[in-house]
Amino acid sequence: MLESVDITFDGVHSSQLDLTQVYVESGLFEEVFTANREIKEVKIAGRARPYFQGVDLSPLEFSVKIYFEEGFTSQTVREVARWLIKDHYLPLTFDSNPERIFYAMFIGDSRLIHNGCEEGYITLNVRCNSPYSYSNFKDSDEFHIDGEQMIEIINDGDLPLKPEIEIYKIGRGSIWINNFSRRDDPFEFDILEDGETIYIDNEEEFIKSDIANTPRYDNFNDSFLVLDRGVNRLLVKGSCILRVRYQFEFLQG
Repeated sequence: MLESVDITFDGVHSSQLDLTQVYVESGLFEEVFTANREIKEVKIAGRARPYFQGVDLSPLEFSVKIYFEEGFTSQTVREVARWLIKDHYLPLTFDSNPERIFYAMFIGDSRLIHNGCEEGYITLNVRCNSPYSYSNFKDSDEFHIDGEQMIEIINDGDLPLKPEIEIYKIGRGSIWINNFSRRDDPFEFDILEDGETIYIDNEEEFIKSDIANTPRYDNFNDSFLVLDRGVNRLLVKGSCILRVRYQFEFLQG
């Protein structure tokens, strides 16, 4: 059986190099379903049942086979190596599901399998930066808040997410966001200046103001925003223009 599907890695489509990903085994297709899970537990002498301490998730790992559609030369092999062998995680997608993104690096042994006539394929091992795959980035509408407004953000992923937020403050004062879909403390800045734009990465807990030498961590209550799976109803208080950017996280590889 020889089935193929093109890939995109680091913004380069495999067809640009006369390559395709292939499945060369016989029988049914086999794919990674979820990341490897291991139970954390402690065993105590004299106790048959160990103490459960949670679950460890490993980053996703899987293999791919890249086929040279027009055969290969030493030059094309080097070109493919320059494309794929990088020292940091980069986005990888498959044409069979282009909306699913893996942040991947090729690791371990790689093999060039060929027939001696410069025809064949490369086998590579992929390791991702997390146990999950991701959607493309989603950008919310631009919300113009005049004092107070309820807005909705829908998380269609499998897990809670921590979005990026950009706030343009209208008038000097505070900003307060309460997610009524959770029981967290409200997200709050006590003072922002009129015309100030502030960027918050809730995942990395990073805050940046466009006012030079004005770190805003001291004005923030350290309650970073989390969006649960499903509909999130956010009450925003404080006049501003608000944008939200996020990626869904998926359990299935």
